[in-house]
Amino acid sequence: MKRDDRGLYGQRTVGENKALSNLVEEARGTTERFLQSTIDALSAHIAILDENGSIIAVNERWRRFGDGDRFVGPGHSIGANYLESCEQAAGESAADCIAVAKGIRSIIEGRSADFRMVYCCDSAHDKRWFQLRVTRFYDQGMRLVMVYEDITEIKHAEAELREITEHLLELQDEERRRIARDLHDVTAQNIFAMTMNLARLRKILPELGGRAEELLAETVLLAEESLQEIRTVSYVLHPPTVHGGGLVSALRSYIEGFVKRTGIEVTLNAESDNTVLPAEVQTALFRIVQESLANIIRHSESRTAKITLAQSARELLLQVEDEGVGISSDILDETSGEIKSLGVGIPGMRTRLRQLGGRLRIESGERGTTVTASIPIREGKYDPNHVR
Repeated sequence: MKRDDRGLYGQRTVGENKALSNLVEEARGTTERFLQSTIDALSAHIAILDENGSIIAVNERWRRFGDGDRFVGPGHSIGANYLESCEQAAGESAADCIAVAKGIRSIIEGRSADFRMVYCCDSAHDKRWFQLRVTRFYDQGMRLVMVYEDITEIKHAEAELREITEHLLELQDEERRRIARDLHDVTAQNIFAMTMNLARLRKILPELGGRAEELLAETVLLAEESLQEIRTVSYVLHPPTVHGGGLVSALRSYIEGFVKRTGIEVTLNAESDNTVLPAEVQTALFRIVQESLANIIRHSESRTAKITLAQSARELLLQVEDEGVGISSDILDETSGEIKSLGVGIPGMRTRLRQLGGRLRIESGERGTTVTASIPIREGKYDPNHVR
């Protein structure tokens, strides 16, 4: 029998196996330290769970935060079952914890590959916002990576941007009112005076006849049409406000005046006005109707418009449809519904809805244009905390 350098029959000796085992353990330890140092260097709060929802690893940020105000939630230490702690949570944070637990279970049971949630936490010191992301990977079984990111600064920036945008919209509304007043009180009155002067001119020169009489009649007609258009624009720029009668009542009043001034046939299909809506929601939807009808006057050439206001269990839906020439593909991206060219009307509508967690969709073709606005609601009421 021949003995080689690996032992009898080519097998390693006990000493060699021990040395090899030590090398493997040392390499594993080096890898684990490297990975731990890597996640410790990240600013997010990170925990790794096993397939049962127990915490098997965390980074330094998670440990420090968990030992402080415990923004990361209950059961934050290694070995604790984070999933069970969330499911058994009570108090003000219970709803958020249960939502997290449902997301984790959905991943463990294979019904989804990841989970994302944004929520707010109040501590003894301040209010902070976090974004949670949960994903999975496989290493000797399923592992879940939980990443909590502090997005408080982003939320503050968003709030500041909303305030600026709201102020700009208020200035825009005030400028519209000013222009409407000037058109009504000055320009319209001047054109009316022109028509009166032309009528007097006809009485002074009764024997004009021929081409002169034709030109005079044409000028009177143009002045009357211009007066009507100015009154229409003034009405569109400065419509009636949404009063105690509710959104539907205000829309009916506005549409009635709009039809009289433009000759465009407008129908309103709306459910009973029994939804309690904040003033900013009513104003936003009212302005969207106003802007949509104004665009029909300016661009559509449609002689009809249909407005639908409906409510489902999850959202309030407003649609304005016309049968006009549609919006050119040079202006409207048909895939995304975004407006390519500059302008303030449609971007303003989109901004108003974005502030309320809603969205705007525009579809256009040879048979006309449909503007759809949706605002999320919950339990029959507008939901100001909805996050898309």
